[in-house]
Amino acid sequence: MSRTLSFIFLFPLLVACTNNVYETGDARYSYLRTDFVEGKTDHQARITSAITDDGTSLTFTQPLQVNWKLTPNSLCRTMLYYNMYANGTDSTTVEPLSAEMVYTLNPVKVPAKSTIHTDPVNFISAWKSKNGNYLNFCVGIKTSSSGDKNRGQTIGAVLDSVVERSGKPVYYIRFVHDQGSIPQYYTVDTYVSIPTKKMTTGSGVRLSLNTYSGWIVREFTW
Repeated sequence: MSRTLSFIFLFPLLVACTNNVYETGDARYSYLRTDFVEGKTDHQARITSAITDDGTSLTFTQPLQVNWKLTPNSLCRTMLYYNMYANGTDSTTVEPLSAEMVYTLNPVKVPAKSTIHTDPVNFISAWKSKNGNYLNFCVGIKTSSSGDKNRGQTIGAVLDSVVERSGKPVYYIRFVHDQGSIPQYYTVDTYVSIPTKKMTTGSGVRLSLNTYSGWIVREFTW
C-alpha cells in the first residue's frame, strides 16, 4: 500500500461477468467448490491453474476461457467454481466450471481538492483472506439493463491516511463509486479484493463505505 501515489485508478463496472454456467442437481457436481483464487493465464489469456486464498494449488484438467479481458501469461483475481477430484483421486486436480470477475483495487492517495464520488452501495460482507494476502468484500451495486456503454459506473479505492497505532500503521481506505447516469433498477453483487501482501504483523486496515443506510466502517488487523 503506497503512501506516495497521487492519483486514483477507477475501474469500469462490468455487469454479470461470469461464464460457463453449470446445471445444479447433477451428481457430476457433488464435489463442487467455490473459492477466491489467484489464477494463472496462458498465452491465450485462458486460466490454466490457480491458488486459493488458503494456499491450495489447483491443477486444471482443461483451460478456462472467461468472457472478460485478461492479460496473457499473468495472474488474475477471480472467484472460481470448480469440481474437485476431476481425476478420481486427487482433490487438487480440478475441473474448472466457471469464474466470476473480482475487481482488484489498489488504494491510492488523491489531491485534497479532487472530486471523488461516493455514491451509495449495499454492503454485504467483508473478510480478510486466510493467507492474509487480500482484504475481500462484496457490495450490491444498483444498475439497469441499459446498453449505453458511454454511461458506465466506476469503482475505486482511496487511501485517505495512514495512522500509527502502538507503533503499527493503520491504513484508512475509502471505497469510491460513481453511479454515473445509470438507472437503479436492480442490484448486482460485486466482489472486490484489495491486495494486502505487504502488510506486517500488527498493522491494520480501516475500510469505509457509503451505503444506502449511511457510512459504515470495518476494521481488520494483520
